[in-house]
Amino acid sequence: MSEGIWRERPRVRRFGAINGRGLATFYRREVHRGFKIWGITLAAPSIRALLFAGVFALVVGASGKVVLGMPFLEFLVPGLIAVAILERTFESAAFSMVYDKTEGIFGDLATAPLTPAELVLAYAGSSVTGGLIVGTVVWAVLLPFGGQVPVAPFTLAYFAIAGALIIALFSQIAGLWAPKWDYLAGVQTFIFLPFVFLSGVFFSLDQLPAALQPWARANPVFYIVDGVRFGITGRGDADPLIGVIVTMGCIGVLAAISYRLFAIGYRVKS
Repeated sequence: MSEGIWRERPRVRRFGAINGRGLATFYRREVHRGFKIWGITLAAPSIRALLFAGVFALVVGASGKVVLGMPFLEFLVPGLIAVAILERTFESAAFSMVYDKTEGIFGDLATAPLTPAELVLAYAGSSVTGGLIVGTVVWAVLLPFGGQVPVAPFTLAYFAIAGALIIALFSQIAGLWAPKWDYLAGVQTFIFLPFVFLSGVFFSLDQLPAALQPWARANPVFYIVDGVRFGITGRGDADPLIGVIVTMGCIGVLAAISYRLFAIGYRVKS
């Protein structure tokens, strides 16, 4: 028996153009990791969205305020859904990377049989999946508070997926850059959250002073939130076609940056 074993010589494994098994395995690992603590990843965004909806229903809803030709809560709910998608998407890859860094195992990526493109795709795919799951749960929870069946489901699907992909790629870049938790908290507090909450979640751009409106329209997250709102209600601040152009451009730029960082092993071993 031992003689037969020693006759077997090590062989180089051939993966082909894409290591499909490795890509799928890494993707499943990241998705599973994100939902091991479902109380944080699912329950917390739902409760937070309910609190926002409840507070605004008491403060603004009773006044009968109309925004973009619809009741304020009907205007607000799509924004809360978009925020839930984007927040979960950002936390997915970045938090996973920094956790692995603090545990001293992130450098193992250098020996994984995955190309830089496959790593980008696996991290992005798992982040987008997590964001869409959370967004769906939050949508279901908010149905009694002004939620509705999407008017333009294909538009909604595009902006939800494209928006999640943009933040997923940004999350990878932040996760690669941040050596520990406080660095990542700084990115989330001073870059990610201001872009999200100044994107028209709680207000229409028409309510801003004219001098600030061009700056608001320069925020790519605005087109994600506005596209999700258009997909659900059929109304928005901007032409959805402009949103498609902006989001496609952001995806291309961020994907190129993320790929390059993985290709050079940026802070993978450090």
